[in-house]
Amino acid sequence: MPEPRMVDVTIIETRVVPIPEPDWCTDPHDGAQHFTDLTHRGRETSASVDTPLGTARFLVAQISHAPYLVSVPEPHPVVSVSLDLEADFTAEAIPGVAARLREAADLLDEAAAEAIRLRGDAS
Repeated sequence: MPEPRMVDVTIIETRVVPIPEPDWCTDPHDGAQHFTDLTHRGRETSASVDTPLGTARFLVAQISHAPYLVSVPEPHPVVSVSLDLEADFTAEAIPGVAARLREAADLLDEAAAEAIRLRGDAS
Protein backbone atom coordinates (compact mmCIF):
# COMPACT_ATOMS: atom_id res chain seq x y z
CA MET A 1 0.00 0.00 0.00
CA PRO A 2 1.47 3.40 -0.94
CA GLU A 3 2.41 5.86 1.77
CA PRO A 4 -0.47 8.28 2.48
CA ARG A 5 0.00 11.86 1.45
CA MET A 6 0.49 14.18 4.40
CA VAL A 7 -0.99 17.63 4.95
CA ASP A 8 -0.18 20.14 7.66
CA VAL A 9 -3.23 21.43 9.48
CA THR A 10 -3.03 24.45 11.80
CA ILE A 11 -5.48 24.07 14.63
CA ILE A 12 -6.72 26.86 16.88
CA GLU A 13 -4.01 26.12 19.42
CA THR A 14 -1.71 27.52 16.67
CA ARG A 15 0.34 24.43 16.32
CA VAL A 16 0.82 22.59 13.07
CA VAL A 17 -0.14 18.93 13.14
CA PRO A 18 0.84 16.75 10.18
CA ILE A 19 -1.87 14.20 9.45
CA PRO A 20 -2.19 11.52 6.78
CA GLU A 21 -4.62 12.79 4.15
CA PRO A 22 -6.64 10.25 2.15
CA ASP A 23 -6.78 10.85 -1.60
CA TRP A 24 -10.59 11.13 -1.51
CA CYS A 25 -10.66 13.94 1.08
CA THR A 26 -11.83 17.27 -0.35
CA ASP A 27 -11.99 19.15 2.97
CA PRO A 28 -9.28 21.81 3.45
CA HIS A 29 -9.70 21.37 7.25
CA ASP A 30 -10.08 25.13 7.70
CA GLY A 31 -11.32 26.13 11.11
CA ALA A 32 -10.32 23.00 12.98
CA GLN A 33 -10.24 23.99 16.61
CA HIS A 34 -8.80 20.83 18.09
CA PHE A 35 -6.90 17.89 16.67
CA THR A 36 -9.74 15.61 17.74
CA ASP A 37 -12.19 17.66 15.62
CA LEU A 38 -10.48 16.80 12.35
CA THR A 39 -12.74 14.95 9.94
CA HIS A 40 -11.91 13.90 6.40
CA ARG A 41 -14.81 14.57 4.04
CA GLY A 42 -15.26 13.38 0.48
CA ARG A 43 -17.26 14.78 -2.38
CA GLU A 44 -20.92 15.43 -1.60
CA THR A 45 -23.58 13.67 -3.61
CA SER A 46 -27.19 14.74 -3.41
CA ALA A 47 -30.69 13.99 -4.64
CA SER A 48 -33.50 16.43 -5.23
CA VAL A 49 -37.14 16.40 -6.24
CA ASP A 50 -39.42 18.98 -7.84
CA THR A 51 -42.06 20.23 -5.42
CA PRO A 52 -44.92 22.67 -5.92
CA LEU A 53 -42.61 25.33 -4.42
CA GLY A 54 -39.56 24.48 -6.54
CA THR A 55 -36.74 21.98 -6.43
CA ALA A 56 -35.90 20.61 -2.99
CA ARG A 57 -32.69 18.78 -2.17
CA PHE A 58 -33.71 15.98 0.17
CA LEU A 59 -30.56 13.88 0.46
CA VAL A 60 -26.92 14.77 0.97
CA ALA A 61 -24.37 12.01 1.44
CA GLN A 62 -20.60 11.84 1.57
CA ILE A 63 -17.81 9.63 2.77
CA SER A 64 -16.36 10.93 6.03
CA HIS A 65 -13.78 9.73 8.51
CA ALA A 66 -13.08 11.13 11.98
CA PRO A 67 -10.24 8.92 13.20
CA TYR A 68 -9.16 11.22 16.03
CA LEU A 69 -12.45 11.51 17.94
CA VAL A 70 -11.97 10.92 21.65
CA SER A 71 -15.35 9.46 22.64
CA VAL A 72 -16.07 7.25 19.61
CA PRO A 73 -13.19 7.22 17.11
CA GLU A 74 -14.06 6.00 13.64
CA PRO A 75 -11.58 3.30 12.65
CA HIS A 76 -12.87 3.33 9.05
CA PRO A 77 -14.61 5.76 6.68
CA VAL A 78 -18.37 6.00 7.14
CA VAL A 79 -21.19 7.36 4.99
CA SER A 80 -22.56 10.60 6.39
CA VAL A 81 -26.21 10.98 5.38
CA SER A 82 -28.64 13.86 5.77
CA LEU A 83 -32.28 13.33 4.77
CA ASP A 84 -34.90 16.06 4.83
CA LEU A 85 -38.10 16.55 2.86
CA GLU A 86 -41.48 17.80 3.86
CA ALA A 87 -43.81 18.72 1.02
CA ASP A 88 -47.30 18.06 -0.27
CA PHE A 89 -47.61 16.40 -3.68
CA THR A 90 -50.54 15.60 -5.89
CA ALA A 91 -51.26 11.91 -6.28
CA GLU A 92 -50.07 12.18 -9.88
CA ALA A 93 -46.67 13.51 -8.76
CA ILE A 94 -45.98 10.64 -6.35
CA PRO A 95 -44.59 8.20 -8.97
CA GLY A 96 -41.96 10.83 -9.83
CA VAL A 97 -41.13 11.32 -6.16
CA ALA A 98 -40.84 7.55 -5.71
CA ALA A 99 -38.49 7.38 -8.70
CA ARG A 100 -36.26 10.06 -7.15
CA LEU A 101 -36.25 8.12 -3.87
CA ARG A 102 -35.12 4.98 -5.71
CA GLU A 103 -32.35 7.00 -7.37
CA ALA A 104 -31.34 8.30 -3.93
CA ALA A 105 -31.20 4.71 -2.65
CA ASP A 106 -28.85 3.88 -5.53
CA LEU A 107 -26.62 6.82 -4.53
CA LEU A 108 -26.47 5.51 -0.97
CA ASP A 109 -25.62 2.01 -2.20
CA GLU A 110 -22.76 3.47 -4.26
CA ALA A 111 -21.49 5.49 -1.28
CA ALA A 112 -21.60 2.38 0.93
CA ALA A 113 -19.67 0.36 -1.65
CA GLU A 114 -17.05 3.12 -1.85
CA ALA A 115 -16.68 3.25 1.96
CA ILE A 116 -16.22 -0.52 2.03
CA ARG A 117 -13.63 -0.29 -0.76
CA LEU A 118 -11.76 2.46 1.09
CA ARG A 119 -11.42 0.44 4.29
CA GLY A 120 -9.69 -2.31 2.33
CA ASP A 121 -9.25 -5.64 4.08
CA ALA A 122 -9.97 -4.14 7.52
CA SER A 123 -13.41 -4.65 8.96
